[in-house]
Amino acid sequence: MDLQKIKELIDVLAASDLAEIELVEGEHRVRLIKRLHTAAGAYLSPAPAAAPVTAHAGPETGAPPPALQQALPDTEAGELVTAPLYGVVHLTPSPDAAAFVQLGDIVQAGQTLCVMEAMKMFHEVKASRKGRVAAILATAGEEAEAGAALFELKAAE
Repeated sequence: MDLQKIKELIDVLAASDLAEIELVEGEHRVRLIKRLHTAAGAYLSPAPAAAPVTAHAGPETGAPPPALQQALPDTEAGELVTAPLYGVVHLTPSPDAAAFVQLGDIVQAGQTLCVMEAMKMFHEVKASRKGRVAAILATAGEEAEAGAALFELKAAE
């Protein structure tokens, strides 16, 4: 792997919305991770896909996206509901409709939490068990990788 190819990867990462790029050629492996700038001026590395929160600034205001602010304080460990596939997250059944679930809602096993759009097909993401929506980790209209955390469910009281 030559230096020019690595420089091209850096340029591609800088000009895109991607958080990281990994390239493997034979025995050589290069992984580039974009550091994200927050409104407070600190730099953060993006969280792994399965982490409950991804830290990045909003495109228009520099403020954290609403998903970062949508969590109930609690020390109890919850179950993460993850994206079954790569696609665009839709938190509402249609643009003018109410969200499938709200923070703090009690959901039943099999209840739809959101819809993932991939290749013009819509796939429902359902709760695997009864629980309380403790965190909404996805942002409506944003892309999510397969395995990315979308919601956190905790035991219903």
